[in-house]
Parts: sequence; structure tokens; C-alpha cells
Amino acid sequence: MDINFKKLFGSRVRYLRKLSGLSQEKLAELTGLSTKTISYIENSKNTLSFNKLPLLAKALNVPVYKLFVFTDSESNKEVLESLLSSATDKEINAITDIVKTVLSIK
Repeated sequence: MDINFKKLFGSRVRYLRKLSGLSQEKLAELTGLSTKTISYIENSKNTLSFNKLPLLAKALNVPVYKLFVFTDSESNKEVLESLLSSATDKEINAITDIVKTVLSIK
């Protein structure tokens, strides 16, 4: 099996960063890494040292093992919960109204 680990890991970091609503700059700030390093990781030009994994996971609000889940095993519920956790009160109110409308259509 030919697996490009750097590519898988970089794609996963990018996916989780976007899911968390973070820019590369903000993720760099939260982890103490440079924006260039975040970019290199996401573009599979660089990897992350083992001792930095907890910092990255904390900044992305996921357990460390989720950095290595390379399948699309995220359920819609998990994705929704993650998106809602970074939403503002105004956005949550709007989403609540939309969900109520959709569920009343049944």
C-alpha cells in the first residue's frame, strides 16, 4: 500500500482548520508555529514534530488521535457540532430558525 503520509496529514490539518473556522495565521498564533510552517504542513512540504501534536490538537479543538483519522468517518452530527461550537450567538439564532423551519416541513 503506497500511502503518502505527509499528504494525508496535511489534508487532515487543513480540513480540521477550516472546520474550526481558523485561518492559517490564527492557527499559527494558537500553536506558536509560524504561518509558513502551517502552510508547509498543509501542503505536505513539512511534518510536525511529535511534541507539537498536542498543541495542534488543542488549537483545532480535537483529541490528538483525530489528527490521524484519514477517512471520511466524521458523522454529520460531529461536523455540525464542530461548526456550531465556533458560531456566534447571532449565527446560532439564525441556524435555529432555519432548522425549526426545515423540521416543520415534514
